[in-house]
Amino acid sequence: MLAPGYRKLVVPPNSKRLLNPPTVLLIENSPATAKLIVDALARIVPPEAVRICADGAEALDFFRCRGAYLNRNALELPALVLLSLDLPRISGLDVLREIRADPATRLLPVTMLSASDRREDIRLAAGLGANSYVRKSADGRQMTGNIIELARYWLELNVPPPARARQ
Repeated sequence: MLAPGYRKLVVPPNSKRLLNPPTVLLIENSPATAKLIVDALARIVPPEAVRICADGAEALDFFRCRGAYLNRNALELPALVLLSLDLPRISGLDVLREIRADPATRLLPVTMLSASDRREDIRLAAGLGANSYVRKSADGRQMTGNIIELARYWLELNVPPPARARQ
């Protein structure tokens, strides 16, 4: 699904934007938070490169290519997963557990996003294989800055494992 409030971006031929930008999968149930994150990510990737799942069940449908994602190419995986801890239907931790259990997705970079700073949440996320845990800031500017830094690291600086290693 294209981020709400966005339309397809037309990239001029001499643009410095990536023609095939990495896809970011944002799993977030709050439309306001999702919009803030998509707006921040727009400094790194165009909005149409961000896919949004509104709950844990939809996220699992995405990864398993079922429901609304039945025709998705299972080989086309996101370059980054931003996963909210508190999701309806299926929790973020359960989604993370499923991502790590599947050989095709086990090495995807997954960052947990949460307003919680409870040590137990952080420990559980790390134990299940989250690559990082970032607190959602109540300050919109701080949150925007955090998302930009996070995206720059994972999408521009990090060197992912070769595709064969992910299988």
